[in-house]
Amino acid sequence: LESDSAIMDGSIVQDGADRHLAAAADLLGVASEELEQALTTRTIVAPDSTYRKGLSPSDAGKARDALAKTMYTKLFNWVVEAINRNMNAGPEETYDLSIGILDIYGFESFKTNSFEQLCINLANEHLQ
Repeated sequence: LESDSAIMDGSIVQDGADRHLAAAADLLGVASEELEQALTTRTIVAPDSTYRKGLSPSDAGKARDALAKTMYTKLFNWVVEAINRNMNAGPEETYDLSIGILDIYGFESFKTNSFEQLCINLANEHLQ
């Protein structure tokens, strides 16, 4: 993201990043222009009108990062729910299934695993 003085202290997508924006918009099922606007501007709704103010490159980067984190969290939760649903024993079955992660520090089995813990484990594996 870079600064654009034409958009009241706003930001625009850098040259060369348009294809990445288009790919992300396509995967999300929205128009590229809508995604760019969502990531680079803030909408203020007043009783008599609606205003759009450009975000600074720093704030636009934070908006991008927040969107990415939200998407990864929702995807991770969906994967966990799908696995749990498929591994759940029926009423006539009595076995319990579980999934654990083995890393260099040993086998971890938590009551509640978080997306952040999985990312830490994955990052540790890639660093080795």
